[in-house]
Amino acid sequence: MNKSIFFNRSIKMKQQLQTGLIGLIFGISLMLTLTSCETEEAQLAFNDIPVVESYLIQTKPVSVKIARKTPYDYNVALSDENLDLLQVKILYNDQIRLIPSVGNGEYKDATFIPQEGVTYKLEFEFNNQTVSSSTEILSKPVNYKQSVSQINMAGIDFSTRPPTRPAMPDPVKLSWTNDDNSFYMVVIENMETVPTAINDYGDKQPPGRFFRNAPTQTNQYEIPSMQFQYYGRHRLILYHLNADYAALYNDTGNSSQNLTNPTTNIENGLGIFTGINADTLLLNVIKP
Repeated sequence: MNKSIFFNRSIKMKQQLQTGLIGLIFGISLMLTLTSCETEEAQLAFNDIPVVESYLIQTKPVSVKIARKTPYDYNVALSDENLDLLQVKILYNDQIRLIPSVGNGEYKDATFIPQEGVTYKLEFEFNNQTVSSSTEILSKPVNYKQSVSQINMAGIDFSTRPPTRPAMPDPVKLSWTNDDNSFYMVVIENMETVPTAINDYGDKQPPGRFFRNAPTQTNQYEIPSMQFQYYGRHRLILYHLNADYAALYNDTGNSSQNLTNPTTNIENGLGIFTGINADTLLLNVIKP
């Protein structure tokens, strides 16, 4: 009997202004699919547990997304839990906040704003089990600096044969303090409403407006100039991450040779419940 487990993650990020710098709306879509042999043994082995997605962001309202781990064999019997009728609670500082449902498995509280240095515990009942997790909003990045605030970028000259590639400016160097070996991640996003591409992509799909590095425990990062695809203003966002997020990001998934569940910090569930803090610098990419 051959089994395979596929765990697919996609990350969509968009930042907004906060506290004079840049905040963020940060989301990760989680989907878990199980493939199993259509046998009674496989059906009995399936565990109906929730998949949680929640990022507590300083100055942003609390939001929790709850989905289901879905078996490939739809003959498997699921519990009768309604994803919109769960009692989703967050406990902190001897207080309990019940997060209201807004439908589609989402729970939001516009008046509940997480704070730095506070430990938060998520808790709800699902399929006769207590699903729980805890996290902390880490400190805002310290001494976040950039080597330049503007670079000149010329596009490829397609009028020549072969096309002429211009000389690239030096990488943009970012640095910050990381005395405790924390995890950080840099995300670069073009801020223009209608950005102008540096190169002519013709009929091809233009590249995305943001890119990022993998979580790192260093205190610096160099952005190769060739990674910038558009002119205009860019946000250089530095995220201070908990280790559980870095572990999920670096999880390479599973195969039929590795039948373990994907990385998670959810007790009696899957997914992620983690705190995030950030600081932002600005960079302008101009045409020479």
